[in-house]
Amino acid sequence: MAGVFGALSFFEPCTIATHTLFAVRTHHAPAKQRWLSLMQLALSRILLLVTLFTSAAAIGLGAFSSRIAALMLGVAGLVYLGSRTIYLPVPHLAFFRLMPWHTKLPQGYKLGLTLPACTLPLVAITGMASALAQRPGIAALAGLIFATLFTLPTIWDSTRKLDAAHRIFLGTAATLSPYITTLLLWSGAFLIWQTEI
Repeated sequence: MAGVFGALSFFEPCTIATHTLFAVRTHHAPAKQRWLSLMQLALSRILLLVTLFTSAAAIGLGAFSSRIAALMLGVAGLVYLGSRTIYLPVPHLAFFRLMPWHTKLPQGYKLGLTLPACTLPLVAITGMASALAQRPGIAALAGLIFATLFTLPTIWDSTRKLDAAHRIFLGTAATLSPYITTLLLWSGAFLIWQTEI
């Protein structure tokens, strides 16, 4: 689940534009600067998501029922579907702003320590699963996998020229990903609900 949601996070409409712009900028930078920026992005994102998921696992949701989890997945799917036609003013969570020196941080750290609005349900669901499992080691692994698959497309794009065919692919992916995410959320809700019957 963490891997699928991490990969989908890159292709969400509010994510793909900022990450592609970052990839284009780093592509034109000298090789040493490019890899430094990509390492900053990857490491800061891994640190953020591992911290969030292991914290959720440590806190736990012992009294949380499967029915409520299924309902939350179903509602998240509805929100995703609705966001295709209705603008929802949900802000990005820029964790880097919590640091007193955040204005001096390199762009790689800023991007890695930001969760775009359309990825928040995916992160919340993975965090909720971590809290339900109450296994910090598994939660840390989930954070690592989510962050890695979220970041890999940016690394790939930064090492190649963004040609017309790739731009078309990214545009198509951004259009389709919310529907794929909705289908996954509803499928998960259905499976969880069925296990309770």
